[in-house]
Amino acid sequence: MAPVPFVVKSAQAHGQFCTLTATPEKKFSFTAGQFAKVFLSPSSQDFVVLSFYSAEDEKEVQFLFHPHEGGIKDELAKLKPKERFFVDGPLGLFKLRASKSPQVFFSKKTGIAPICSMVRTLISKKSRPPIYIFSENMNREEIPDEQELRKCAKEKNVFLLISLLNQKPLLWDGKIGEFSSEDITKNVKNYGNAQFYLCGPVPFVNRMRSILNELRVQEKNIFFEQWG
Repeated sequence: MAPVPFVVKSAQAHGQFCTLTATPEKKFSFTAGQFAKVFLSPSSQDFVVLSFYSAEDEKEVQFLFHPHEGGIKDELAKLKPKERFFVDGPLGLFKLRASKSPQVFFSKKTGIAPICSMVRTLISKKSRPPIYIFSENMNREEIPDEQELRKCAKEKNVFLLISLLNQKPLLWDGKIGEFSSEDITKNVKNYGNAQFYLCGPVPFVNRMRSILNELRVQEKNIFFEQWG
């Protein structure tokens, strides 16, 4: 199938990151957590893989990414309203599962994009289970969209803990250091029956999987996507 054309509404820079908002020109749907191949031209063989950032039921589709100078992501970040890009997807098996169990999300860097898509989708539902969001970053500037995370945390039954590894800002209300088993046992109610979603670099995902194994969380309740 040919890639679907998307019309740009905005490409908004915030810190080191960019949120690209657009509308598909024809019917398009995805499940929260999935990704797509994104092209600048329908005839191009060059693409970049981006996870969906918006909720799955929103009319406008969003992608969150870190632009790289000279690359496709950099060109996407420069797109103007009404310009087009092209999407092949959705792709991937990392996606939100229907469940009444607590939903626990761990991410690092832009791994927050599919996680936010899942969280936003859950928040949009009238009846939803408790939501726990854990975001690990090197420093505050590396948090892809702190404002959106804190907005989600204002919703009922949504818990948020942001961790910084090598910075301690003044008046910081989050954690300093890597996430540990204690962060789960202390904050997640009924974690033994929860579903866990992990997204980020391989070392981060492997560390979190090891912690969950130590806590005897069943493998069937652990879903992950990793890179690098």
